[in-house]
Amino acid sequence: MKAETYDLKYDPGPVTMDYLADKDSRVNLLIGPFGTGKTSAAAFKKIMLQSKWIKPGKGGVRRSRFAVVRNTYPQLRDTTIRSYLDWFPPHAFGGKYLAADKQYTLRIGDREIEILFRALDDDNDVRNLLSLELSGAHIDEAREVKHSIFKGILGRVGRFPSIKDYDGENPFLSVPQVDLTTNYPNRDHWIYGDFVAKPISGYRMYEQRQEENKHNLPPNYYENLEMDYADRPDLLKTLVRGEWGITYMGKLVYPEFNRLLHVASRPLVLDPSLPIIRGWDNTGLHPGCVITQLSNTAIWMVKKEFWEPDIGITDFGEMVKIWCNDNYHGAEFRDIGDPAGKNRDSNKMSPKDYLRKIDIRIEDGIQTFKIRREAVAGRLTKLLNGKPAFQVDPNCVGIIDGFEGGYCYKEIGNSGIYKSEPEKNKYADLHDSLQYPATRLFVSGMRGGKKNNLNEELGKIFCR
Repeated sequence: MKAETYDLKYDPGPVTMDYLADKDSRVNLLIGPFGTGKTSAAAFKKIMLQSKWIKPGKGGVRRSRFAVVRNTYPQLRDTTIRSYLDWFPPHAFGGKYLAADKQYTLRIGDREIEILFRALDDDNDVRNLLSLELSGAHIDEAREVKHSIFKGILGRVGRFPSIKDYDGENPFLSVPQVDLTTNYPNRDHWIYGDFVAKPISGYRMYEQRQEENKHNLPPNYYENLEMDYADRPDLLKTLVRGEWGITYMGKLVYPEFNRLLHVASRPLVLDPSLPIIRGWDNTGLHPGCVITQLSNTAIWMVKKEFWEPDIGITDFGEMVKIWCNDNYHGAEFRDIGDPAGKNRDSNKMSPKDYLRKIDIRIEDGIQTFKIRREAVAGRLTKLLNGKPAFQVDPNCVGIIDGFEGGYCYKEIGNSGIYKSEPEKNKYADLHDSLQYPATRLFVSGMRGGKKNNLNEELGKIFCR
């Protein structure tokens, strides 16, 4: 098919321009809120740029093959494929799109480009994807894609065209690339791990802001979205404002929490002359601990959080002790945890016994969930001299993300009915750690260590 004359007008923002110019990174992440042109940028980079970064082969033709991946076929068909074909219509590029095969071939100058669209809800597509020989790949809305799929794709790029077709020479003029485009995911997502928490060499992130593509959007685009998402602060944060966050799939445990009120504007400073209270989730294989203090003005401050997967309680306790000795040497520590920590293992030792051996002596908090929740909620709803009675350090991202939805009641099916206790996960471990000391500090009858009848305790939450 002969290509028609086509005037391609592409006007990206400054971050996108930097992303397009990157020829050296193995993996590029283009991340931002709604409306920043992420999919379009990746399509432009694959078709207009990366296809040129290959040496001419037989007949002087530069041949390339790219996989474009989306989590489900409806998403692939309705958004990703449509973006590619809108920007690069077959009639304008001598191209041919085969819908049944999800294959698009086009010709630009001396380049023959093959695009293979693949959906991860199709078993045949997944098997095919992980056996392809590719020049590069684009994973669209990567936050919805499993880490294992991403890793599998990394092993398929840089294999077409083959070295054997170039007499043993490398056919690539630049590093073969996997491009990820996405809205912001949770901080416990593999994307955050690979690009922020523990960055991998050869991976580069390009963060867009709302201003990136405003010149191509309708007036008041983001202002309207702010109103549309006002009842979902988790989605407002990740999809509209473009920030790392948490997306909750259930009912909030703490609707009383307000980031503006309860997250300190700067790192908290504890007073070493006052007792430092450590809360412990000291059972199971994923222990948690929070470092807190009740100030001399009765504000409960949460300074630090600890959580580790698959670690023994002794090693975990030693880690917490070392940090406390380094930062608050000589301070008085009070430790409050899960009463179930008295249950013994095959060595007739309980978690409390193991911690006692390293001089951490756990007092029992109240185990009843409703009492624990109310003990914390009571501080969230109280003001002292016009100031919130609860403050959490901005670096306690697990606690904060838990308040904002990671710690939630899971829905039972699609019934609109929620479980009576929160889903067990990392956020539950951290919030359990927070709740146990709250039952000692703020529940009448527990402050001195003597338990009242539970029904009486429930009616005596301080400051409600």
